[in-house]
Amino acid sequence: MVSLVWGRHALPVYWEVLEQVSSSDLKTQKRLLKPVLHLLQNYPVLVLGDREFHSPKLADWLASMGVSFALRQKKDLHFQEEWGQPYQILKEQGFKPGMGKFYQGVLCNKGDGLGPFNLAVYWQRKYRGRGPKAPWYILTNLPTLPQVLTVYRCRWGIEQLFKDCKTGGYNLEEAKVNESRFLALILLITIAYAWATLQGQRMKALGIEIYAGRINEHQDKTPRQSKFSFGLYGQRWIYGMELWADWVHNLIALKPHKRLYFQRGFLALSLIQQAS
Repeated sequence: MVSLVWGRHALPVYWEVLEQVSSSDLKTQKRLLKPVLHLLQNYPVLVLGDREFHSPKLADWLASMGVSFALRQKKDLHFQEEWGQPYQILKEQGFKPGMGKFYQGVLCNKGDGLGPFNLAVYWQRKYRGRGPKAPWYILTNLPTLPQVLTVYRCRWGIEQLFKDCKTGGYNLEEAKVNESRFLALILLITIAYAWATLQGQRMKALGIEIYAGRINEHQDKTPRQSKFSFGLYGQRWIYGMELWADWVHNLIALKPHKRLYFQRGFLALSLIQQAS
């Protein structure tokens, strides 16, 4: 699947079902990316990829297309730091938690000499004995380590998309259907997911996030809902009022001293309906 990072989430753009269970090859990855790159040809594009898309040959192809990229690499990547030096292996460089390094102009794939690329390495420092078990190895054509880390952290929006499609909401993995119905179901989820995200964006633009959204702990007034979940939350407000309107008005009549609080709620509800 190819998705477009949008805030803290990502919107599905293009996908296909693979015939094998193992990782995809370069031919499949290029076939998957070409329609999306054509669709976004009038925009600057940066391709983020996890270790499924670790191939330096894919990086070389993206570079030839004039596309920026940040592709997570496996620890056994062979790279040449300077011309004439022997190739090195990432896992043998002795990186430790808290370390970061940025190699410029490296060649990859011993025998192919693909590049030159930049190679970012970052291992987050442990806190209270906890931290990632391995560093990030990121092959890129971006110029600095901070820029690479900033854009690669956006990949968590893609992880959130997968969670929402699975256990976080749509339960796609529980669908026991054939391939054609499965693809139709993904299309339906994509439309609903995009609609809810844009709905949440419109609601936030109306300034009701602090009142209608759920707030983090410690009263820091920082909403913890994404645009997607906020859009769904607003629809529950509308449906709930339509379903329980009579009971709500009876409850309000019993508590006239809280009239101002009820008015704030009705104002937020009217803005949510306006966003719809």
